[in-house]
Amino acid sequence: MRALVAAGALLGALLWQTAVSRISPGYAWLLDPFLLVVVYFGLTGGELQGTLVGAAAGWIQDIQFGGPIVGFGGLTKLLVGFAVGLASERFVLVGSAPRLIAVFGATLLDALLLERLAALFQVPIAELSFAGLVARANANAIAGVLLFEGVERRRRILARRR
Repeated sequence: MRALVAAGALLGALLWQTAVSRISPGYAWLLDPFLLVVVYFGLTGGELQGTLVGAAAGWIQDIQFGGPIVGFGGLTKLLVGFAVGLASERFVLVGSAPRLIAVFGATLLDALLLERLAALFQVPIAELSFAGLVARANANAIAGVLLFEGVERRRRILARRR
C-alpha cells in the first residue's frame, strides 16, 4: 500500500513539474516537487523509504527533465532521502517548525551534492546563485510544510472514519 502511495505522489510531482515547465519555464526551478516527496517519505518512513523514494524520484526527474548525466539526480535524491530518514529516526521531527527546517536543509543538501558530483565528474551544470538557492529553499520549505500538513490532516480524517 505504501508503495502505491509513493507511486501516486511521484506521479503528482511529475505532473506538477511538467505543467509548471510548460506554463512558466522561467519559474520551474523555484519549486522541486520531487524533493518534497522524498522528504515526506523520509520523514514518515525512515531511511529505507527515503532512500527508495529518493532513487525513484531522482531517476524520474533525470529522465523527464534532463540533466548532464542521467543518474546525478537519482544519486543526490537517494542521499537526501537517506539523510532525512536517518534524521527522522534520531530526532523528533513532527510539527511545522522541524519539518520546515528539514525541507530547507534538504534543499541545500540536494544542491550541494549535485554541485559536488558535477565538479567531481567535470560536468558543467547551471549553478544557482546564493539568492536563488535561498529562494528555492524557502519556496520548498513553505510548500512542503503546507503539503505535509494537508496530507496529515487527510490521514487523520480517514482514520476517524474507520
